[in-house]
Amino acid sequence: MAALPWVVMGIAIAVLAVNFSKKANNKAKDDVDINDSESEEDNYMALGMCLGMCMGCALSSAGVFSISYGISFGMLIGMAIGSTIKKSN
Repeated sequence: MAALPWVVMGIAIAVLAVNFSKKANNKAKDDVDINDSESEEDNYMALGMCLGMCMGCALSSAGVFSISYGISFGMLIGMAIGSTIKKSN
C-alpha cells in the first residue's frame, strides 16, 4: 500500500504523455495556423478529473477506500475517461 500513490502518479503521467503526444501529432498532420486558439481544450479531461475526485470521495466516505486512495484513484480514472471523450464543435 505504500507504493500505491507512486503507481497512481506513474499512470497519470503516462495518460498525460499519451494525450499530449496525440495533440502534437494532430497539429503536425493538420498544419494548423499559429493564430488558432491554443487555450481551448478538445476533450473533457478537467471535467473528468473533477467528477472522478467527487466519486472517489463518495466511495471513501462509504468505506470502500481510505480518503487519500479514493481521491487519487478517482482523479486518475476520471482523467483517463475524460481524455478519451472529444468535445464537439
